[in-house]
Amino acid sequence: MAQQYYKGSDGNFYPIQNQNNNSSQQNSQKPIYKRSGAVYSRIRNGNFEGDTIVNAWRATRMGLMQATVTPYSGQGGKGREIVNSSGKSGNQDKEYQKMICTIKNTTVGTNQTYHVLMNLKTQVIVIQELGLCITPNGSGVTRKGKRVTGYFGKNFKS
Repeated sequence: MAQQYYKGSDGNFYPIQNQNNNSSQQNSQKPIYKRSGAVYSRIRNGNFEGDTIVNAWRATRMGLMQATVTPYSGQGGKGREIVNSSGKSGNQDKEYQKMICTIKNTTVGTNQTYHVLMNLKTQVIVIQELGLCITPNGSGVTRKGKRVTGYFGKNFKS
């Protein structure tokens, strides 16, 4: 098979490389960078001592989206109660904690607040109104080389 060439914008001719013939091109794929992250921390003092607080970020086309999820006490402390849910088959009991999620878009400068539930076993937080979730699973590196854990993005289960 004869080598094929294409003419570049500078007027020079360059060889066309076939992917199946050039194994070095397949090995040098672009790295995948994380575009979101989440940090789970314990509250050390105050009314919610020992509870979890979550700070998450997500880079979108519209700018940087930051989420802060904190425990919710509600009127008379009713929000502190654990919500139980059983699955369809009856053997999948799940416990949820009521939380408040504040989402800030840094580019536009808007703040939105949502009531959410956090699964106590998996620590997954689902924001139903936006179709997003925050989870501690996921690790990687940002474009600037910072190591990041967690995921804040599309909820694939809904």
